[in-house]
Amino acid sequence: MNDLELDLLNKLSLFLNNDNNITINEINKIKKLNINDKHALKLLLDDYFKDVKLYELYFDNIFNELNSKDYIIDSYYKNINISNKKYSNWSIKLDKYRPYELFVYDDFNIKDNYVLPKIGYFTKPFYYLAIYENNNLWMSITPNEINTMRKPIDKAFGNVLTFGLGLGYFSYMVSNKENVKSVTIVETDNKVIDLFKKMIFPFFKFKYKINIINIDGYEYIKNLKDKEYDYIFVDIYHDVSDGKKVYNDFSKYTNKLKETIVDYWIYDSIKYYL
Repeated sequence: MNDLELDLLNKLSLFLNNDNNITINEINKIKKLNINDKHALKLLLDDYFKDVKLYELYFDNIFNELNSKDYIIDSYYKNINISNKKYSNWSIKLDKYRPYELFVYDDFNIKDNYVLPKIGYFTKPFYYLAIYENNNLWMSITPNEINTMRKPIDKAFGNVLTFGLGLGYFSYMVSNKENVKSVTIVETDNKVIDLFKKMIFPFFKFKYKINIINIDGYEYIKNLKDKEYDYIFVDIYHDVSDGKKVYNDFSKYTNKLKETIVDYWIYDSIKYYL
């Protein structure tokens, strides 16, 4: 990754984490000048990104308005109805993106040999399922989660192994596939397993396909044999920074599996940091 790309990513990271305060009122004021939403957004961001070359060159490839209909039709989004519930020190509720709040919505995009992030926004509030532990956000089912899971979900078949349970999104989606016989989930945290079984698993249609193994993922992968599973998906990290270490550690073992398909969550992003 070159200096231009790093400059853009660093600037975006600072904005998303600290200055993500564009409001619908600001957008509407500019739109009165007969300017569309996206151009209004660009005008509001120009001062912040004025020295970032890739911002000017590829604004239209980086920032995109999202359609909520593309996500509310997702079967997990529609059928897992567990908001506003508590279990032990966990709470599940609906969070939301404000209109024009910017967020990462998918893996990197390649344009003219540049690695560009995908930043999305909705023009109306968008609600999504989130889980908190001791009032700290632990995981959520956002457009980014849905988009970055689509390829591995489509590829999964036969006997599937996944590392990491989370809110059960991947497991739910692949268990609904006719060409998936079983879904084995390796999860090290008993609390996460208990939460899943109590609040999420009851909504699964094909419960008989699901098998949860409470063991450390690193221990399980060491003894895994080729062809023991048809498809393996590794998702035990939160972002690229810790994903790189997991990939480096796991790939020592998964690279030996010549007849088993192995995928890693957001691998397209991770590989640019390897």
